[in-house]
Amino acid sequence: MRRGFRLARLFGVDILVDGSLLILVFLLTWSLSVDFGDRYPDLTTGVRLVYAATTSILFLGSVLIHELSHSVVALRRGLDVLRIRLFIFGGVSEIRDDARDPGEEFAVAAAGPVASLILGGLLVALGSVVAGPWGRVFGLLGVANVILAGFNLLPGLPLDGGRLLHAALWRWRGDSSAATRIAVGSGRILGLLLAGLGGILFFTGAVFAGLWAMAVGWFMYQAALGARARAEFVAKIDGARVGDVMRPVATAVDGNMPVTEVVALHGFGPRLPSLPVEVNGRVRGLVGDREVGSLSDEERSTRTAAEVMTTIGPADVVAVETPLETFFAREAGATRRALVVADGRVVGVVTAREVAHLFG
Repeated sequence: MRRGFRLARLFGVDILVDGSLLILVFLLTWSLSVDFGDRYPDLTTGVRLVYAATTSILFLGSVLIHELSHSVVALRRGLDVLRIRLFIFGGVSEIRDDARDPGEEFAVAAAGPVASLILGGLLVALGSVVAGPWGRVFGLLGVANVILAGFNLLPGLPLDGGRLLHAALWRWRGDSSAATRIAVGSGRILGLLLAGLGGILFFTGAVFAGLWAMAVGWFMYQAALGARARAEFVAKIDGARVGDVMRPVATAVDGNMPVTEVVALHGFGPRLPSLPVEVNGRVRGLVGDREVGSLSDEERSTRTAAEVMTTIGPADVVAVETPLETFFAREAGATRRALVVADGRVVGVVTAREVAHLFG
């Protein structure tokens, strides 16, 4: 799912920034301004904030470099990278395709920590030769990158170390599903341990550090569960196509037809399934419960299908042969439903109801 606004597009990959990132920038800037004030008491408040904000922004740039490293390696190996998303807990490279073999997964997972370690070493060295506040900026960024690499190398999903563990177990045991279960279990344990450490820190006086550790631990635990759910989901839909789950549609609704007639002809009891609407010889939209459910009896008799339909765009159309895994990874259209086409004509509709039947 696409969340946040697009900051840039690098190497053909959209960089999205989640609104929660503002919280991280504020917290980093506030804590770093205190650090600069303690080390350089002669600095004014405004100058301290400038150094602190600069360090915060450059750190986010470091996180972006970490994620770009994953994405570039994935692209070079022919994997489809959807986007990079930056949010309060760091960043994530959203890669549509799963690795085809352990070596490919290992290379993509290792790219981020390697980039962070190299960048961290260079910045620590730079900080050691630059005097004053700027030396402190570079030194802090260097240490932060080393910590970023080290934390990500912890052996549990969703961290890079969890993917490295998965790749190693996959190579050793030859079973990707079994490797996923172990990496997920390790990620859950790490999340609980981190949350527990946060609780200890909180009750021993380190309130901010404790709250942050608990939040990150909770995120890791939930993300590990999400990784397990995704693996189960992918296994469930393996080999299936959109055409296997769609609801077939024989003809489109005439856009000039009154809503009352549409419901009478195509409704199932009180429910009107989503139907394509044809206007001037072309399918232009969808009409269903979402569009007619709130209409009064008078509105249903006086308004046409074309007047109440939701207009579709390219993102709302999918080919019948599309693999389900590709379908679910795509950018959802404005309607959150999809028209299914074959040989240039509409043959079906996919909504949440059809998808639910797959798991029923």
